[in-house]
Amino acid sequence: MTCPVGVVKVMKNRYSISNYDYELPKQLIRQTPPAIRSDCRLMILEKSELIHSQLPELTKILAKGDLIVLNKTKVRHSLVYAQKMTGGKLEINFLKKSGSGFTTLIKGKVKDGEVIDVAGKNLKVEIENNGFRRITGDIDWDYIERNGHLPLPPYIKERKDYQYYQNEIGVETGSVAAPTASLHFSKEMLESLTKKGVRVRYVLLEVGYGTYKEIRDDNIREHVVDEEEIEVGSDIVSEVENARGKLVAVGTTVMRALETSSYPGKMNPYKGSTRIFIYPGWKFNSRVTHLVTNFHIPRSSLLSLVYAFGGEERIKSAYREAIEKRYYFYSLGDAMLMDRYP
Repeated sequence: MTCPVGVVKVMKNRYSISNYDYELPKQLIRQTPPAIRSDCRLMILEKSELIHSQLPELTKILAKGDLIVLNKTKVRHSLVYAQKMTGGKLEINFLKKSGSGFTTLIKGKVKDGEVIDVAGKNLKVEIENNGFRRITGDIDWDYIERNGHLPLPPYIKERKDYQYYQNEIGVETGSVAAPTASLHFSKEMLESLTKKGVRVRYVLLEVGYGTYKEIRDDNIREHVVDEEEIEVGSDIVSEVENARGKLVAVGTTVMRALETSSYPGKMNPYKGSTRIFIYPGWKFNSRVTHLVTNFHIPRSSLLSLVYAFGGEERIKSAYREAIEKRYYFYSLGDAMLMDRYP
């Protein structure tokens, strides 16, 4: 099915937070993953057309010589169930190492200086800014992950260790949230692309909890994106420089990694942190021609990136169509393939 996508002149209030908001029916926030990893719908935006398809069709759309880049990160089992000394239950999401302790989010009431039982060890809680808690004591990532669970997004109400939420092609553990576009890609699908002559390559971006962070500034340009670690190897730089066909970034994390390594104009190997914030008006420096991504949360930096790459009014029109056609949104939802616009 093909239909035109309405594209109109960008409004003057393009940086107003209200421009990044939309109403989403709750039933379109998928709560359980598909039984088959790649079994999802795919909306295709190509120039002025909008096409309703299925994700496996990517194996037909991509051709020999095309380059597809994915994020090779895996999600830490960073969610640990703990207990207060009084018996109260706690749910702790360990976000990052912080000095001799860990910055966390805790579901349940705790006081500054309180001692709690975390998987059999007594640890101390300290209050940090912005609702975070710091936990100190004899604990490390190995211990956390041995006792932890996958930290599902806050909008997934059924708290299960859905293996779907773990990036099947991931090789390096370090994220506290999944690069959701990569979740659709099974090893079998990538093998099919490789056999066809499509070059499949990887970068690394360790996804932080900031991926769920809502933009609260009235002018989105005042928003600060949380710092995340990335690695773009020299092999990727060479592949991109020699790319002749489509260059497909799978996910906003891959786009941010490639743009960071390409800023301010020439792509170079890069290993370090990034706070790159892409919004309408951004001058793209990488050679990415297409982006595969899920349907994103309102008022988010992910949505602003999609506006910038896919064309603000074109994306708004596509989101309206997705809601009308009952696509699933967010981490367990359906996907979109778009070319760079204009």
